[in-house]
Amino acid sequence: MDDFYQKIERYLLGELEERELAAFEDALQTDAALAQSVAQHREMMERLEALRLRNLVKSTTMQQANSMATRGPSLLFGIVAASLLVLATTFWYFNRSVEPPLPPANLPVPTTQTPVEKKQTPAPEQPKEKPEAKPNLIALAREFQEKPSQSLVRDAAQTSNPATKTTTEQATEAFFNKNFRLAAQLLQDDQIVLPAEELRFVRASARLNAGQFEGAAADFDALKGSFQFKHEARWNFLLCQLALGKNKEASVLLQAFVDDADFPFRQKALELRSKLNF
Repeated sequence: MDDFYQKIERYLLGELEERELAAFEDALQTDAALAQSVAQHREMMERLEALRLRNLVKSTTMQQANSMATRGPSLLFGIVAASLLVLATTFWYFNRSVEPPLPPANLPVPTTQTPVEKKQTPAPEQPKEKPEAKPNLIALAREFQEKPSQSLVRDAAQTSNPATKTTTEQATEAFFNKNFRLAAQLLQDDQIVLPAEELRFVRASARLNAGQFEGAAADFDALKGSFQFKHEARWNFLLCQLALGKNKEASVLLQAFVDDADFPFRQKALELRSKLNF
């Protein structure tokens, strides 16, 4: 046992030979008890050294105190400075922390594991309701339109003023060829269409198909009092309101046609209402 502690002391004092030193350090890596003993022995030696230094300071101070009066203040200053230096060294030795020994190589080194944050699985997205498709009001207006018959369009050209017959013939031909914009343009002069309801009905129909809904509505509204075209005019006027986006006015007119059992286009009114959202 004495040899054990002597070897530790020689190791701490740096007195081991190279081979002994290498073997001792290898043993420190594998022997936890040896490593603990070395640490305790080092601490004990350092405390003893600190105690020795403290006693040395005390003894030196007492020896020099007797000769202070005869040797002068300069000597006193030197003694005090030396004492402070020794005290500072003693304080450092006494209070410095002992370095812990290295853990043996075959022992597991404790590690601090960082807790793994659990990832929250996002909730599945609820399927968004598709917005209800809005009906194409302009397309519905053109689909449900009451158009003039071919014979009526032909008769309209015959009833025109002979002076403007070429213009009306060109307009009716354009209407037959579904060139509605040209037909409406050729019949834009009220002096040509006002004398004949047939021509006004043709112009109103051409305007509706050409997207000129304001002008078409004005023509159909004027034809509501016509004996020949009153029902067609009322129905097509409703379609013009629909194409213009005047849903409130169109809804009122449509309901009136549905409620009127004698209205010639009531079946169309029922069918149109089924395709609308109001």
